[in-house]
Amino acid sequence: MEYRSDLPERPRRMRNLPIDDRGFPIPWFVHIDNGKADFRVIRPGGIAVAHNRELCWLCGERRGVYLTFVVGPMCGINRVTAEPPCHSECAEYAARACPFLTRPLAVRNERDMPEDADMAGIMIKRNPGVTLLWTTKSYKPFRANGGSGALFRLGEPTDLKFYAKGRLATPAEIAASVAGGYPLLEKMAHEDGPNAVKSLNHQREVFDRLIVRWAETGNP
Repeated sequence: MEYRSDLPERPRRMRNLPIDDRGFPIPWFVHIDNGKADFRVIRPGGIAVAHNRELCWLCGERRGVYLTFVVGPMCGINRVTAEPPCHSECAEYAARACPFLTRPLAVRNERDMPEDADMAGIMIKRNPGVTLLWTTKSYKPFRANGGSGALFRLGEPTDLKFYAKGRLATPAEIAASVAGGYPLLEKMAHEDGPNAVKSLNHQREVFDRLIVRWAETGNP
């Protein structure tokens, strides 16, 4: 298959990835069954392999010192995600080229999803409209509610980038994304009790300060 001419130039590390029948590169994490890639499903053992072998979630090559997570703004507030990190250039490519990330009205296709395809934790099943690239030098895996699935706690950011519609997001777009998703976090916190609500409020204050500093200086 040929790479789509309307997509951004691929990072060097992603040029060896196979191309699907639409002309999109198939990320390393994607499950391929009988030659057909299902972008909604992670390859068997993919999370553990990427974490243990320090592989980029998107290209599959060894990561470096700086680790970039492709997340939504809500993950920036609670600093938790279900996916391992990537190279910064691979993450930026995803934010500029992935159909789900570049189209705010796109919804996840859950038709005929395998029963065991869900990731650890509680997923907020909405398109946030804004993609946050959270770059850090550290992260820590942990178990969700004592279960078997792994989640990752994001370390302090060394860089933040916000994307919308395949280009850098505006402050208004970031604010709208946060306003749309935060009530869902609040609902879950209230279900967990007063301490969870207090913790969430603090996390929101910290995240808001990061955004202000990013808007003023370009650095978190």
